[in-house]
Amino acid sequence: MAGELKVSRQDSPKRWDKFTHKNKKLYECRQRIMGYFKKVASLTPWYDEKIFNRFQDQLSQIYHELLPGAVVLDVGSGPGALSGEFCEHYGAQYYVGADYSAGMARDAKADFPGQAFVCADVGSLPFADNSFDIVHSAYLLHHLKPRDRARAIKEKMRVARRAVVIVDCFGFASGFWRVPYWAYYTLVDGSYHRYAIPEWQSMFEQVQGKIARYCFTDERTILHRIICWVIVP
Repeated sequence: MAGELKVSRQDSPKRWDKFTHKNKKLYECRQRIMGYFKKVASLTPWYDEKIFNRFQDQLSQIYHELLPGAVVLDVGSGPGALSGEFCEHYGAQYYVGADYSAGMARDAKADFPGQAFVCADVGSLPFADNSFDIVHSAYLLHHLKPRDRARAIKEKMRVARRAVVIVDCFGFASGFWRVPYWAYYTLVDGSYHRYAIPEWQSMFEQVQGKIARYCFTDERTILHRIICWVIVP
């Protein structure tokens, strides 16, 4: 990709953590506070570090297969930490980070001057069709209202040539833990509904996205229920 990337403004998602996502310092402050909750959670029987690490290994394998030599768009890039990891560790050729927060995009550009960062609306990305080999997002979609998620996925598919990689959380399809799980993450994370795996699959069908592969943490865990989808446009 060549030329200057234009910055685009957007209507920010209506979520309670909008304030803490204005810039890197506020984001890191929130992460430090959440870190204490995570330390407590890690001591409970509902979190299995081995299961989580096994998922991370599977995710790393997907990145090793898809990213070498690729032009990558990272939607919801936040402070930009993945830019160096994708390019230096996984061999991506070119990285563009997109975030709805102009302050976050500005801070990321200052920390990673060799990479490109733009302020952009996930539902209306300022790029032409098929602009990127891989379009990636991590822990973004659960912050969007359900009606906005399909639009966001369609946009990712539109600008992707090879694949869309979505890393996010998944909830419970039924059972005792469905309601308290939803209530907890609505309060502490600003989440909207966290889809169960069948709900994710149904949504991809609605937007005509073909699931090439996916991996997820064991469903026995209550905390850190994470899934990675690879969608072919």
